[in-house]
Amino acid sequence: MVDETMDPIDPDAELMVAVQHGDSAAFEHLLDKYHRPIVNFIYKIVNNAAEAEELTQEVFLRIYRARERYQPKARFAAWIYKIASNLSLKEAARKRRLPFWNRNHHAGDEQQSDEEAISDPLPNAEGRMISSELGREVRRAIHSLPPNERTALVLRRYEDLSYKEIAEVMNCTEAAVKTYIHRGKLHVRDCILPYFEKGRI
Repeated sequence: MVDETMDPIDPDAELMVAVQHGDSAAFEHLLDKYHRPIVNFIYKIVNNAAEAEELTQEVFLRIYRARERYQPKARFAAWIYKIASNLSLKEAARKRRLPFWNRNHHAGDEQQSDEEAISDPLPNAEGRMISSELGREVRRAIHSLPPNERTALVLRRYEDLSYKEIAEVMNCTEAAVKTYIHRGKLHVRDCILPYFEKGRI
């Protein structure tokens, strides 16, 4: 029987309830579905693929340990991104990472993570080069944002969470989320405008 507090259209919350009842297959299903999105999200915050993988493992470990306390009052996605956001922002603050666009790390797994996070829809070599250059500019602009604006913009633009869900993740109001996103978009726009004006695209 499904908990009355759970949104019936959220199958992930139902899976988490199954995990509470000892269904290991349900946990494996959540792991398969969310592992790569959480890695990519954390990577955008900490700028290191190996650490993103490690922190993702910690996210799922915390989820499993907290399974008995889980209450399906909101979408499962909002809950898992809240845990991931808290962990990654704490790590980023502790490490004081290099700018997001810096390519000093050349490990194969990090390059793969970067490519998966920023998809390339253009088919030809020139298109791929343009997309890659613009992607670096956008990532640099995002990483230069204050933590709140960066988190809100990434959750909205890349993870497709609603304003309400982002507010739950960040422990703030929806109005604050909209302000963070608006400021973030303006900052990114201002950062990439010179790139267009120089005729590089």
